Amino acid sequence: MLPAREYDCRRALLPEIDNGPLRTLYMGGGTPAMLGCEGLKRLADALATRLPLGAVEEWTVELNPASASDSILKALAAIGVNRISIGVQSFDDATLARMGRRHDAQAASAAVKRAQDAGFENTGIDLIAGLPGVSPALWQETLEHAMSLSLKHLSVYALTLEPGTPLAVQVAAGLELPDDEAQLAALTQAERALAQTGFTRYEISNYALPGFECRHNLAVWRGHDYLGLGPAAASRIGRSRWTNSEDLEEYIHALSRDSLPPGEHDTLGAAEDAAERALFALRLHEGVDPAADALRFPALSAQAELWERRLDELAAQGITERGGRRWRLTARGREVCDAVLRELV
Repeated sequence: MLPAREYDCRRALLPEIDNGPLRTLYMGGGTPAMLGCEGLKRLADALATRLPLGAVEEWTVELNPASASDSILKALAAIGVNRISIGVQSFDDATLARMGRRHDAQAASAAVKRAQDAGFENTGIDLIAGLPGVSPALWQETLEHAMSLSLKHLSVYALTLEPGTPLAVQVAAGLELPDDEAQLAALTQAERALAQTGFTRYEISNYALPGFECRHNLAVWRGHDYLGLGPAAASRIGRSRWTNSEDLEEYIHALSRDSLPPGEHDTLGAAEDAAERALFALRLHEGVDPAADALRFPALSAQAELWERRLDELAAQGITERGGRRWRLTARGREVCDAVLRELV
């Protein structure tokens, strides 16, 4: 399997890939079910000869409603997957059709139930807020339907228009998108609705019942190393980070010659690397502790006091707030998270 071959090539050049325990696996960013039941088993077998899969605490697979068949779910359970994330996006048929999605609301709900019936207690979905044509009342119906499905996790993303998608084509032809204020209102509406049923907004775009936060994403946001395999996969090991080209033919051609796939690569300085890793946690509700980060990353010792002062200044603007030793973003701050991160880094 090509991802396993890529692992071998990476490991030969970067032995520290094997440093530290393997706690989570995440298969997504596409449709892993396209491998089929046998392909999924072959991939798992290939990884098992290289990685200590028995130590994995959370193994997530992303599925579309149409690909979440009983046979695929059974195959995933057999190889050790214990968390399913289904790309629902909406429970309104007209909205799904506008987006060019292949499923309808009934199929999405049925996919969730199949996953749960297959033994995947930890099942979640993603929704998109601020879609064109979705009124607050219709959005509330979507949220209430999602909450009726006994889910453990929901991702609620602000709309990002991707070039070449059916929705992007319609916008180019004159379809009007909701403005920033309407998108923010939809995100706020989601937070309030989900809080009423016990969901905590533990990260800017993610909600979970207690104990069901995505461990994989938490590890990334807490600044840990991660290794991505496959086209367009991103990695960060030590001070090196890279992203593979999304071109599948280039990926296959390179690995067929036992060469690394093409992509973008850079090496960060110690201070920049440490700052990025520490500040990722601003995306989380738990926030950052500059003093603790300075102990964890010695390269930050000179910046901790500066961060404290700047975070205090941002608090005066209503962008951050302090709880004990930790700083977190306010509701207003979450709107400008990327700008805050850029300023502090």
